[in-house]
Amino acid sequence: MKSSNTNPALVFNCHYNGLSIIQELGRHGVQVFALDSTRSVGTVSRYAEFWRCPDPLKDEEGFINFLLDRGRIFKVPPVLFPTNDHWVTAIAKHKVHLERYYIPCVADWSVVELLVRKDKFYPWAMERGYPVPKLYPIDELMKAESDVYPVIAKPKYRRLSGQGREDDKGNIVKRLDENRMVVLESNSALHRFLSANEDLLPYLIFQEYVPGMADRMYTVGIYADRNHDVLGIFTGRKVRGFPPDIGDCVVGQAEKLPSELVTLVKKMVKDLHYHGIAEFEFKKDPRNGEFRLIEINPRSWSWIGITPACDVSLPWIAYADLTGIEKVLCKESVVDRGDVKYIKILEDFRNCKHSYKKSGFPAYQMSMLQWWKSLRAKKKICAEFCYDDPIVGLYSLVTFTKEVAAAFFSRWHGRSRWGGK
Repeated sequence: MKSSNTNPALVFNCHYNGLSIIQELGRHGVQVFALDSTRSVGTVSRYAEFWRCPDPLKDEEGFINFLLDRGRIFKVPPVLFPTNDHWVTAIAKHKVHLERYYIPCVADWSVVELLVRKDKFYPWAMERGYPVPKLYPIDELMKAESDVYPVIAKPKYRRLSGQGREDDKGNIVKRLDENRMVVLESNSALHRFLSANEDLLPYLIFQEYVPGMADRMYTVGIYADRNHDVLGIFTGRKVRGFPPDIGDCVVGQAEKLPSELVTLVKKMVKDLHYHGIAEFEFKKDPRNGEFRLIEINPRSWSWIGITPACDVSLPWIAYADLTGIEKVLCKESVVDRGDVKYIKILEDFRNCKHSYKKSGFPAYQMSMLQWWKSLRAKKKICAEFCYDDPIVGLYSLVTFTKEVAAAFFSRWHGRSRWGGK
């Protein structure tokens, strides 16, 4: 039985990102509640109690009222850990009211809005000389010479609380997901894209394209306290994503990064007055070796589960600092390249054996032996499987099997219907 004098934790959006936080806090003896609008992998963890709640993407007011109603039952304030943009924007907007009952691991709304709104963040960063890709106003780009290309079109934001109501206006959320990063090689390609997506123009920005696949993406993950001092720093690289050019991390590894990059991150934390967990994502430009800052996620990120294995557990550092349960001294990961890997092993296996080729990237397909060798590391964290939380592995395996079966029968049905070979 956990002590009623220990601050509980509420984790929102309980996919593998949330699962990692649930398991890490649970292993430290913290009472954890997994909040999501639907069943997800983290909600079955033995370390959490599942609470179904409204989805803030579609019902921000209902979600906040849910939290305020539940907040009255706790003897000590729980710590709030949102793990996706629409959850963090909802918490940040209503942070003042929620602080009556909770300790949000979230920066102030003015900071969160600046970071999730790329049309606000990039001008802010460019004005201060931070190494972000150049932003092009659409009017300027329409008249630009060919030497500015390629450029990339991407949404001003991916997820904001309450945004889902715009689904009634042509399913904007889904279409922005489908156009999350579109590389435009020429002015004529830009005009074709605009002709096909004219109604999306108010939701898009256009930016200098930094070439390279997802394996050129580097992460500096941090936790900063209320004084905007960084107390935990993790550095690593995305090894494989899906799709492999712009996809979310499927395999990531710890790596040392240049000290000036860490210094830059600390400076930005102070400049932003940032508080909470964040991911600074850089891309290494193959043309000159420079690191370009692509975005800052004002929350935990998809493979934060690697950090405890690198002796810089950001979930625990954040919890310990926010609750005062122990004094936290600044920790920085110093793991050699590839010694620690984080792997979504079922997804990575499917991608390397089938999905990369099917999606137009046959060079990423591997034999079984090649795939297994690529996972070598002194320490591996498998997102789906761990000895102390077996039901998560079973849930992941069942979900994976259903997805594979559905894809097989869909393909088979299509062939049978049209008499394919």
